[in-house]
Amino acid sequence: MDSHSFQHVGWKLSNQVSSGHLESVGPTGYLEDAALMVRRAFACSTVLLVCLWLRGIVRRLRAHSISQLPGPPPGPWLVGNLPDLIRPESAAEAELAWTDKYGPAMRIKGAWGTDALFTADPTALQYILNTAGHHFGKTRQHMATVRLITGEGLIYADGHQHTTQRKIMSPGFSYGALKVFLPLFRYTAQRTVSKWKEGMSKSGSTSMVLDIPNWMGRTTLDALGQAAFDYEFGAIDEKDNELANAYSNLFADSFFNRSDALIAFEALWEFIPFQLVKRLEMLPTKQLSRLGEYMKVARSVAKSIVDTQTQSLSIGKDGGKDIMSILIRANMSEDSRTKMGEEEIIAQLTTLMVAGHETTASTLCWALHELAIHPEFQRLIREEIRETRARASQRGGDGEMTIADLDSMHNMTALMKETLRYHPILTVLHREALADEIIPLSTPHKTKTGETITAVPVSKGQKITMSIAAYHRLKSVWGEDADVWRPQRFLEGVESSQKNSIGVFGNIATFSSGTRSCIGWRFATIEIQAILIELLDNFEFSSSPGNPEIVKGASLVVVPMALLEERNYHLL
Repeated sequence: MDSHSFQHVGWKLSNQVSSGHLESVGPTGYLEDAALMVRRAFACSTVLLVCLWLRGIVRRLRAHSISQLPGPPPGPWLVGNLPDLIRPESAAEAELAWTDKYGPAMRIKGAWGTDALFTADPTALQYILNTAGHHFGKTRQHMATVRLITGEGLIYADGHQHTTQRKIMSPGFSYGALKVFLPLFRYTAQRTVSKWKEGMSKSGSTSMVLDIPNWMGRTTLDALGQAAFDYEFGAIDEKDNELANAYSNLFADSFFNRSDALIAFEALWEFIPFQLVKRLEMLPTKQLSRLGEYMKVARSVAKSIVDTQTQSLSIGKDGGKDIMSILIRANMSEDSRTKMGEEEIIAQLTTLMVAGHETTASTLCWALHELAIHPEFQRLIREEIRETRARASQRGGDGEMTIADLDSMHNMTALMKETLRYHPILTVLHREALADEIIPLSTPHKTKTGETITAVPVSKGQKITMSIAAYHRLKSVWGEDADVWRPQRFLEGVESSQKNSIGVFGNIATFSSGTRSCIGWRFATIEIQAILIELLDNFEFSSSPGNPEIVKGASLVVVPMALLEERNYHLL
């Protein structure tokens, strides 16, 4: 089958009368008193500002400095090195170049003259995310961005609230729940297969060109609706879907090719009270308007799902193991430790609509893209699928593959791990030190003065950028061919030679790590496998006509884009 086409950013002055007697005061007296008060206020303000400035100097002198670390040229004071991170021609381009030149720990410049520790070092990542995870929190800017996209759900929550929400939601991602979800994923994928075969039949051809990103988005949205919400979105059948329409190109519209002015504006969120940041969300900018329109639709759909499911449970219908039923039961609980309010439930749904949809769809696109240009591995996967399916049929019963069957498919597992390594949906994670810390490094590192260090001291408040993409390309971790997509590395035992433990799947950081690792990583990997099994067992994939260059579009998340003439990008 000739496959997927990748064609597609006032003030009141009061007269004070002193001491023991009253005098009448004329207009001149009022003006003199007012002027005196202004001068005193100005003097006090000046003294206060000087004190704050001196305190800042003292704090800087006492603070651990990362200025001696090597790093790229600082860039303009207003935006620093951020345009290289946020607006590259291909996602992670600067991160990979920096790491290759300066090593896996460096100093980069943020906006407004700030310094950030940039690291891809595996020991540092393990320490920040796992060992001392509670000593490193999310930055204010990161929280504000997450709130705009997903609402105040699990990804946004912090501290005790995050722990409570995660505990309530965990049963929805348990092994028992996943066994129920697998047939739903399979059924959804089979509907997509039927649609494609129907299209071929109508055209009278045995091959056709498909918009794979569009189809994977629709397939994963319906799979999420069935498994997580017990809800039918109808995206595969092309029903008019308000949520799908609102979500289409959301990240590209909102975050692709951001200007320096927008980068600086977003960075300001780090310095102002969070309540004021929430007020700024109402500004009529193109980006905020687009995100606001999507969130309005997402909340409306989520509210409709909550109302429908609540009514079903209230009349005695047994709730299933889908995540929605678990949340509704939490809402109806009288135990304050397990109760979740309606607003919290809506926030979890809007979170899952993005986190449980975009990541899976994008990973499927990249997997099919790589298989299209590596036909020999595609044939290997197809053979494994058919052999595993044959063994399942011989067992009797319904003859369908189980989770154990999926786990036994070593080539398929290697395909997923390598795709998640080579094409992470997020290239960086951001944290802030909540206390003075000493971050260890995996290998000795030289400073600009020539001093050799094995750890980086940081002060409370230090911003840290962790590069998932650069960590995933370290030759010391993944081998000399780390810059090549080669799933065989996982069949050859690359994990057994690694000294650090990061992430939840194959030492890959795509699902983050530690207490804030992705709660739905197993949900996602089983869904990806189930969909790939049906697609690859029925179709053969090859590159798009003309073989356009596919690049990683940096739109907060990484989206596949076709690079056209004169460096123009076209969303897939």
